[in-house]
Amino acid sequence: MPVLTTSDDIRLHYVDEGPRDAPVLLIVPGWSGSARWFEQQISGLSGRFRVVCFDPRGQGESERTDAGQRMERVAKDLHDLITALDLREITLLGWSLGVSTVLSYVDVFGCGVLRRIALVCGGPRLINSGEWELGFVDVPQALDWVALQRKSMGEAADFVLPQFFRDERPAEQLARLRSEITSMNPAGSAAMCWNVLNQDYTDVLAKVQVPTLVLTGAHDRVIPAGNGPYLAETIGDARLTVFDDSAHCPFIEEPDRFNEELASFMA
Repeated sequence: MPVLTTSDDIRLHYVDEGPRDAPVLLIVPGWSGSARWFEQQISGLSGRFRVVCFDPRGQGESERTDAGQRMERVAKDLHDLITALDLREITLLGWSLGVSTVLSYVDVFGCGVLRRIALVCGGPRLINSGEWELGFVDVPQALDWVALQRKSMGEAADFVLPQFFRDERPAEQLARLRSEITSMNPAGSAAMCWNVLNQDYTDVLAKVQVPTLVLTGAHDRVIPAGNGPYLAETIGDARLTVFDDSAHCPFIEEPDRFNEELASFMA
């Protein structure tokens, strides 16, 4: 994969496939994710679209760093990539924590180079408190989750990976995904999770000024599926697509339908 050096000198790996004059799909993985998680989108959509996907700092083939593990910096990483590749009229897709990255990007940089947004299995506020019950965890659970990553990325993987899928996945696939989680920098992973868990992007939703597709798995236990209707109702020009046979990873669990929905949205 090619490499981008960010404005703070961190090396990020990315994939750039498809015709250079085709509409651009830019994929932002979530926690632990990389371009490998989106192989079926890269192979399935790059015949019609220019598909770009990067490994966030500390993940995949990107530099294993604990530096800059906060949402503002990750939004700047995304901006650095867009600028370096001179991307325009982008469909920007974020999955899970990548949804927070997309919203952070919109908050800082606006929607000027964006044509559309796709938000997959994410939410604007990840800690439950008061009347907000669509988060990933409450405060004590957040502290436990961060401490678990600092203690053992293997234990963190074994805790969360089964929740990513509705049905059992092939052992080889799970082993590959687990290896990506366990290869992450524990301090960097914990720092990023603590930072994103303490963000509230509900006010940013009004800044989303482009057509938006919200995609959610009906059986998502990581980010409650109720976030999908909330995002679709709150963002001005948005529609919701629910994957009945998926949990947190519909792009893996129902890849053909996922690609069809995305291609139709981009048409």
